[in-house]
Amino acid sequence: MRSQLLQVFAKAPILGQVKTRLAVEIGRAKACEVYEALLHHTLQNSVSNSWAGELWCSPDISHESFQQYQSAFGLVLREQQADDLGGRMLFALQAGLENAKKVVLIGTDCPVLTRDYIAAAFEKLDTVDVVFGPVEDGGYVLIACRKTNVALFDGVDWSTKKTLRQNILAIKRCGLTYALLSTLWDVDTPDDYQRWLSGFFNQ
Repeated sequence: MRSQLLQVFAKAPILGQVKTRLAVEIGRAKACEVYEALLHHTLQNSVSNSWAGELWCSPDISHESFQQYQSAFGLVLREQQADDLGGRMLFALQAGLENAKKVVLIGTDCPVLTRDYIAAAFEKLDTVDVVFGPVEDGGYVLIACRKTNVALFDGVDWSTKKTLRQNILAIKRCGLTYALLSTLWDVDTPDDYQRWLSGFFNQ
């Protein structure tokens, strides 16, 4: 069994289907370009020889970009399952723990997420069951597990200021222990995009 596994959730970069909130302000084409840049940036700053890597793809693994990332970063391509985000995350985490002792799952919206941050999540799993990487808007960009539960995401409203708080309550109801990493920020709105442009876009 592998010790550590990184899972990255990604959507196919299809016009009009990614970064829809940004697209209202900057247009669908630019929003798709921003999404692809964030995805590539995330993989550059998260893939490591220290852990195995999987790219969990939506709606399936067929998009050309996914095939390119598989080749460039040595990732295993997996297809997201279930109808809602909580179900898809639970499926991935449970599948990961069948083959690894610790699993970290991230998205592609956080340009300041680093290998050191991911390594800290793996390390904290030595003492707790679940680790979250919070973001300023009340959600999180990382969840790490050494144990799961079918009710891990019960009662969680996604993309709200209450998301992390509700998920912590679900963790407690499951009888699992948890820890929080330092708070980061992600790119969801035009202001977030400008924040990235001001210091991170070319890194």
